[in-house]
Amino acid sequence: MGLRSGYVIPSILGLLPVIYSPPVISGETFEPVTLVRNGSAAACVVVTAEREKHLKPVVDDLRDAIAAATGVSLDCLSWMPDHPLPSPAVVLGTATDFPEEAKALGLDALGPEGVAVWTGKGRLWLLGNSPGAVSHAVYIFLEELGFRWYFPDPVWTVTPHLSDVTVQIRKVEQPAFAWRRIWYGWGPRTPQLQKDYDAWMRHNRQGGAFHVDCGHAWERYIPSKMFDAHPEWFALVKGKRQPPQLCVSNTEVQKRFTEAVLEYLRRHPEQPMVSVEPNDGGGYCECPHCRAIGNGSVSDQVFFLANLAARAVQKEFPGKYVGLYAYAHHADPPSFALEPNVYVQITTGFRYTKLSWEDQIRAFRQRGAQVGVYDYFSVYPWDWDLPGAAKAGRFFELAQAIREYHRLGLSTYDAESSCNWGPNGPGYWMAAHLMWNPRLDAQSLFEDFCTKAFCEAADPMRRLYTRWSRGERFSPRSLKLAIEDLDAAYRATSSPEVLARLDRVAMYLHWLRLWLEYDQSSRHNQWNRLVVAPPEEIIERAKECVVFSHRIMDTGLIHTFPMLFSSWFEQRFRALKLIDGFNLPEAHKAWTGEKGDIPTHEEVAQFRQEDFKRLASLQAVEIEGRTWHGPLCPAMDLVPDAVASWRQTKSALPAIESGEILFLGRKGEELTISWEPFDKGHTVSCDWVLRKEEATVASGHVEAPKGTPAQATVKLPDDAVYVLNPGTGFWHAARVDIGDRPFVFRAARADTPGVPRGVPLRFWLPAMNQPLYFYIPKGTRHFVVGIVSGGDPWTQLRIQTADGRVVVDDRVLAGSEISVIVEEDQQIYGADSAMANHSILPSSEQSVEVPKGADGQIWSLQLSGLRCVVELYDVPPYLACHPRTLLIPKDAVSCLQSDGARKVDQSAQ
Repeated sequence: MGLRSGYVIPSILGLLPVIYSPPVISGETFEPVTLVRNGSAAACVVVTAEREKHLKPVVDDLRDAIAAATGVSLDCLSWMPDHPLPSPAVVLGTATDFPEEAKALGLDALGPEGVAVWTGKGRLWLLGNSPGAVSHAVYIFLEELGFRWYFPDPVWTVTPHLSDVTVQIRKVEQPAFAWRRIWYGWGPRTPQLQKDYDAWMRHNRQGGAFHVDCGHAWERYIPSKMFDAHPEWFALVKGKRQPPQLCVSNTEVQKRFTEAVLEYLRRHPEQPMVSVEPNDGGGYCECPHCRAIGNGSVSDQVFFLANLAARAVQKEFPGKYVGLYAYAHHADPPSFALEPNVYVQITTGFRYTKLSWEDQIRAFRQRGAQVGVYDYFSVYPWDWDLPGAAKAGRFFELAQAIREYHRLGLSTYDAESSCNWGPNGPGYWMAAHLMWNPRLDAQSLFEDFCTKAFCEAADPMRRLYTRWSRGERFSPRSLKLAIEDLDAAYRATSSPEVLARLDRVAMYLHWLRLWLEYDQSSRHNQWNRLVVAPPEEIIERAKECVVFSHRIMDTGLIHTFPMLFSSWFEQRFRALKLIDGFNLPEAHKAWTGEKGDIPTHEEVAQFRQEDFKRLASLQAVEIEGRTWHGPLCPAMDLVPDAVASWRQTKSALPAIESGEILFLGRKGEELTISWEPFDKGHTVSCDWVLRKEEATVASGHVEAPKGTPAQATVKLPDDAVYVLNPGTGFWHAARVDIGDRPFVFRAARADTPGVPRGVPLRFWLPAMNQPLYFYIPKGTRHFVVGIVSGGDPWTQLRIQTADGRVVVDDRVLAGSEISVIVEEDQQIYGADSAMANHSILPSSEQSVEVPKGADGQIWSLQLSGLRCVVELYDVPPYLACHPRTLLIPKDAVSCLQSDGARKVDQSAQ
């Protein structure tokens, strides 16, 4: 076994990064120690009598694990310091129990979570600077033996099969973040989930010695139930007192708040920190006295009260902290200095600040705060248990973020997550290891998961999880590809352990299919009329989905609790309320009261057959991530013959609700932009922006009475490709005309993970007599067209070649109830909508095979449907109103490979 040394870790005392390299022990020989030989115990487990009771769960885990791997049980001895220490032995203890060995290994240079796993003096030493660190040492050692605890569900525990165990090892390390916590919103809601979660946290070295407490807490100290007796203690909002936020300038509030904070620490002396974070939401005090604090901002109110509490805590409990977030309305730092014992976790979401992430961190440090990170690995109403929709599911992106947070010196890591290990399990496990050591290689961790969890079936499962990790939209296309990968995995193995894990993945895919079929059947139009399936079919599909979701709850594959037992149930299944006479609460009670046992292997086999049958006729191709970087040039110049083949076609300009228009402009040219409302029901009221590359060239606002057009004029500064965001919107759709010139609509995905969000191309009500044109590079075998939402609910999609061949003519059911929920949230909260800013919506994706000889040509795309969002994948994502106005990347024509394009990150589009 190898040695790891010399990586960046934090000091618990200063909460600052330091470098630690284990010392070399003089005369050290690293002699091997044998624990099991020829089916018999060759060593015993030794724990000091003083630690025996406290370390018993960890000792039991160690002995049980070795017994499971070898069939041999090691005896456990309680050792007194005045007795000889047995040898050979596995010795568990703290640095104070074995000070000579601890000092020689350099544990005295580490914080309370410093660990040493070392073979020397005829023993395997599992030492730590605290009992918690001894636990870490045990699981580091067991991982070296080959044990893995990928997901909490015991099915995902990997136990090596060993005949002999001989160890030669030296590891001395401590975690990179002083607090590490992956936790579930709504929590583990069954005894089994709680038990499994606690074990997973212990096995994967979560937690830490510096227990962070930054959660919403004002209610803890001055609860809303006190409002009737003391309305003056609560916030004045629009001239009226209301809970739950506080009037922080009220001296009685200050007195009661600080005393309650102190009382909390008196009751919990083990806690290094106490939260002073406001209650969630807005509604902060607007009274003159609160507005007079600092510059009158919400941040100044919040951190003023935090400072008061911090001073009181430092006086009575020196060295302890008050904790809170930099979050939402108090994401900005205050205008004044913070007390040294104020600890701030900066949130990666709900960032209502103009500061960049790094500037925000820097600003809080300049105010005197210690800082950590509060991240969002999975939030139920952001990702809905769908693959690739959560940050945790996009584990390579997540790994990069963890490394970056550590580079910036953030000392603790809280990660709000969901109990949805079906889509996000590899990411959660990888994150736990990267929180310990951010320098671990993410690809190697992923490879560890694939090869050890699936053995001979690793290749197809690697393909499945890699596709999800790219953050592709969930669609019937992606579901079929996953089902095909899983089928290949089943054919590759006969291992009972691997088959049990594949069964879990099969349950998740079956759940995806049940939800998809319910959601599609329950689609309604803009008048809230169910138009896809009869009520009895919708009810039956809802029942199947709910009953199955409840059955798999204890597997942790999906976050069953918020789906079935929170207010989100009625949101996700609200189409059932449109059925006359249907009693949703009664149905919910009956459905969740049905069979609750986890499906058997035989049942799973039946589910798999059903899933294959339902998707058998669907064509599904991979999105290969092809894109182009060359300058946009007129198709007339690059592929004149392809343009000429469409000589008889006419041009028609569709109305857009949102999107970007790219065009060629000349230096000094006077550009006139015209907005013609879709019809008399639409109003031109648009904030438009004209860019060249990333720089803004011009911007403005155009306004006109309902149903009448508007214009703006701009003088162009250079010969260049310009990008116009016309600022159209909901009920502000318009035909945007920029004159007779080559121009295109950008039809790339606007929410590619890991890059700033763009503007989706949404047509208001395109017609089949308004064809759009795009280019198929030479060598292209297939591509994908996505209709993300719209259609009311159907969209007619026709794709054809220049010679009249119709390649696709389909009625597409686009969007989902999730899309509706997210859009409603965006209409309420605008740019601050967390759902809209973080969700990756499902889609309907049409796989298109390119007929022989039809590549290197211009094709047409026709749409008919309301408010259609269109995306193109693996072909240049640009749509023109006529072939002669089409712009295409120069390298899509001149830089061909065997597949017709370069494979790079889709975000470049």
